[in-house]
Amino acid sequence: MLTNKTNIPLSIAVWLAHDNYDYVIDPNYISATSLLKPIRSIVLGRSMAIEDDTDIAELVPSRIGTAVHEQIEYAWADVVRPSALRALGYPETLINSVVINPEPGTDLEGKTPVYLEIRKTKQLGKWKIGGKFDFVAEGTLTDFKTTKTYSFISGSNEDGYMKQGSIYKWLNPDIITNDVMNIGYIFTDWIAMKALQDKNYPQTNIVEKKLPLMKEDAIETFILHVLSKIERYTGAPQKDMPLCTKDELWQRDSVWKYFKDPAKRSRSTKNFDNPGDANQRNASDGSKGIVVEVAGEVKRCNYCNARPICLQADQLKRDGLLK
Repeated sequence: MLTNKTNIPLSIAVWLAHDNYDYVIDPNYISATSLLKPIRSIVLGRSMAIEDDTDIAELVPSRIGTAVHEQIEYAWADVVRPSALRALGYPETLINSVVINPEPGTDLEGKTPVYLEIRKTKQLGKWKIGGKFDFVAEGTLTDFKTTKTYSFISGSNEDGYMKQGSIYKWLNPDIITNDVMNIGYIFTDWIAMKALQDKNYPQTNIVEKKLPLMKEDAIETFILHVLSKIERYTGAPQKDMPLCTKDELWQRDSVWKYFKDPAKRSRSTKNFDNPGDANQRNASDGSKGIVVEVAGEVKRCNYCNARPICLQADQLKRDGLLK
C-alpha cells in the first residue's frame, strides 16, 4: 500500500504511484544491482514477506530516474532519432545506418547498432543472474545515473558502478566488447554558481566519466563470493550476520568540533576532520577548551527495504546516526 502523508496533489501522486518496472518474480533470481548491496541488506530484504507501507514522497528520486531513462530510450526510437541527429549535425549516411536492438545474427555490414534497455539472464548453479543495461554503442556501455553532485565529487559509488557494468558485460559479451564503460551523470542538485567558484565541482549539469571494467573471471569470482554469502546467512539470526560497514552505510566522516569555551556549545570555534588537529588547536589555546567528535550521519538505510526489520538500523537510530 502507498501513503500520501505530505498531501502531494493527485495530478502528481498518480505518476508517483504508477510503477511499470518489469520485475522478475523468481526466488532464485538476483539482479546485478542487488549483488552490489551489503550482504545484510540482501538477506534480510529477501526474507521479508510483506513490506511496510511506502509513502509516495519517498518515490520521487526513483521516479525521476525512471522518467529520464524512458525519455532517453524514446529519443532513440525510429520516429524521433533521425530529426534529433540531423539537428546535431550528423550526416545522413550515419543517420540511416543506425539500427536499434538488432536481433542476434543480423547482418550489420554498413550498420551502426545501438542497444538500449535489454535484459539478459545467465544461469550460475541454482541462481539466475540478471540485469538490464541502459545503452551500448560501438561496444561501449553507458550507464545513466540521476544523482546528486556529491556522488560525483566524492567518487563514493564508482566501485559499485564499475562492478555493475562488469556484470552487464559478463551477461552480454557479444554486445559489450569494450573494457571501459561510461557513466553519464545527470545531476539533480547542480548549481551554476558553485561551478564558477569551485573547479572540483562538476562544470556542467551532465558529465560523462570513464571507468574500467573487470575481467570476466574476476567478476564471476565476485558474483560467486556474494552468492555463497547469501546461502550462508539465509535463515541465520541477525546477530550472526555481518554488520554493514561504514562505506556500505554511506556514512559521512566524523567531524571533531573544538569549543574554546566548553560552557558555550551553541556553535563550535572550529571544526576539524581529524582529532589530532583539533586537540593541537586546543593545546595551543591553553587546553581550556574541549574537543567533541560528531559521528557522520548514515544515509543508505533510508534506501534499504530491509530497514523495518534490521536490528543494526534500529541501533543506528538510537545512536542518533540515522534519521
